[in-house]
Amino acid sequence: MTTADANSQQQSPGRYPRGAWLIAVMFLALGALLLADPFPYARPYPDPVPTPEWVVDVATVRTPKLRPEVIIAGYTYRCEECHRLFPSPPETDRPLTQHRDILLEHGINNRCFNCHHRTRRNTLVSDRGEPIPYDQPQLLCAKCHGPVYRDWTHGVHGRTNGYWDPHRGPLERKKCIQCHDPHVPAFQSMQPAPGPRTLRMSEQQRIDVHERERRNPLLIFGKAAEAREDPPGERH
Repeated sequence: MTTADANSQQQSPGRYPRGAWLIAVMFLALGALLLADPFPYARPYPDPVPTPEWVVDVATVRTPKLRPEVIIAGYTYRCEECHRLFPSPPETDRPLTQHRDILLEHGINNRCFNCHHRTRRNTLVSDRGEPIPYDQPQLLCAKCHGPVYRDWTHGVHGRTNGYWDPHRGPLERKKCIQCHDPHVPAFQSMQPAPGPRTLRMSEQQRIDVHERERRNPLLIFGKAAEAREDPPGERH
C-alpha cells in the first residue's frame, strides 16, 4: 500500500477523529447547563414602574375656546350679541348676574375690564385700550407677566408640541390658557410622574452623614492623598 492510499483511508468520511464523542458529550452537557440556568441573572436595579398614560399624553391640560363664544340653553352666541343689548355697568366689582359659573381668583386682578374690552366685547384689551384678538391671549398675559411671556417666546416656559428642528416638521407653542385657567390661573396640586429606575439611580435610601463620607470615593481618595503627602509622624 502506498502512502497516498494510507492518507486517503485516514481522511475517509466514514471515520471520526479520536475524542469526537467526548466533544459531543461536552456540548450536550453545556446545553443542558444553559437550559437549567443554575445562576439566574439578578438585576442591580428594581423592576421599572409602569408609566401612566397621562405622563406621555401630548394633549394640554385645558381645551379652551379661542373664540368669543358662549353656549346658553344649547345655542352658541358671540359675546357682542348679548352685550350690545345689555351694556355692562362702568365697574365690575359686584356680584355677577350672568357668567355666575366663573370663579375669579387672579390675585389683585379682580376687574373684568382689566382683560376684556369695555365696548368691543369680542376682543380682549391692551393697556392702551386697544383690542387684542381673542385667539391671542398670550398678548394679554404679557401685560402683567412680562418675564414669563419672554420665557414663553423663547420656549423656556409653557408647552411645545412638534419638532424642535423646523426642517423636520412644524412646531406649535401652546397658548397660556391651554394650561392655565385665565380666571384661576394657579395650578392645583398634581401627582408627580414616577422617577427613573436606572443602574445609577436605583432605589434611593437615606444614608447617615458619616456613612456617606466613608463611601464617597472622592473623599476616600483625598484622605489617602493627604496621608501620603503628610505622614502622621511628621505633622507640625
